Formats: sequence, C-alpha cells, structure tokens
Amino acid sequence: MDTPDTLVIFLHGYGANGLDLLDIGKMWSPNLPNTLFLSPDAPDPCEMGGGGFQWFSLQTYTPEVMRAGADKVVKDLIEFITIKKEEYEIQDGNVFLVGFSQGTMMSLHAASLLGRKLGGVVGYSGAYLYESIAEDNKITEISICLVHGDVDPVVPVTATQMATKVLSESGAAISTHIIPGLQHGIDQQGLKIGLEFLKNYSQ
Repeated sequence: MDTPDTLVIFLHGYGANGLDLLDIGKMWSPNLPNTLFLSPDAPDPCEMGGGGFQWFSLQTYTPEVMRAGADKVVKDLIEFITIKKEEYEIQDGNVFLVGFSQGTMMSLHAASLLGRKLGGVVGYSGAYLYESIAEDNKITEISICLVHGDVDPVVPVTATQMATKVLSESGAAISTHIIPGLQHGIDQQGLKIGLEFLKNYSQ
C-alpha cells in the first residue's frame, strides 16, 4: 500500500511473535480501506523458550516489576511507531494500537506517553500497569476499548475491570466488553468489537 491514511499496529502476547496477530488485519482490511497493518516482534526472546518473544519478563508477576520492565522497552516501541508514522506520512490521531495480553499492557503503557498522537487503543485480555493516573499521563486524551473473557485463566478478568475503574475515574473515554465463557483469546465477538471501534475512531 503506497498511501495509507491509517496505521494499525498489533502488539502480540508473551511468547508469541508478530505473525500471531497479523491475520486479524487481513480479516479487518475489507472494512478498513487505506489502512496499513503492522505487527512487530517484541524485542527479546521469550525466557520460557519456544522461539517466541517477550516485551518484558513475567518471572515476577506484580504491577511494579512489570511496569519497570515495560519502562525499559517502551521508548523503543514509541520509536518504532514514530518511524512508521513518518515513513507513511500518517497524521496524528490516525495511529491505533491493538494489543493482546502482554501486548495490551504495552499498548496502554505507550498510550500513557503518546496521548493524542494515537487515535486509540484496542486491548484484548490484558491489564493496565498503573494503579493510578499521574497528571502527566496522556492516556486520558484518547479513546480505549478493552475486551476480556470472563473465564480467562491466564490474565484474570479482574485486571481489565481494575483498568476500567482506574481509567474511567481519571476521565478516559473507555468502553469495556466482558465476553461470557471466553478464556485467554480473541473470539469472533471480540474481533467485531475491535473492528467497530476502529471504524468509528479512524478519520
């Protein structure tokens, strides 16, 4: 695609790779004309092996430790977003992050720094690594859509419920969708929700 108007960047989960989510772009593309879909690999090989990648370690599963891990790589992620945005001459507000699991954590982490340079975030089966919103946090400037299964055994649905509480109380424009019976994954209902969000907010 020579002249896309919109850029959607997928951020995969722990132990996966960029190809893991790229097929979603193929499914969405007929309804999102002039949209470029990219899906980079996370920077580090997964500590659990298997040939996949990780954005940060999950050896210690606490918000503080995970936030510190995300802090170490978020600047590289923002640099990637900025380079691609400039390469394809995408306007502010026409870049969207779509994350799954750890990729959702990174999407929201980056959005806290990027603010209006993004059009929004779609986050599946993830969490927000902040427990409160500081004054310089820019995530309240954009629209956010969170989707989570209510029987997720990997990242409990309470993570998204807590994210919704923290973000909504800070004034963020957030829509949350809890899908009954869904475990750690993205189903057809979730895909439809994400697509409708992107159709509504892409300019």
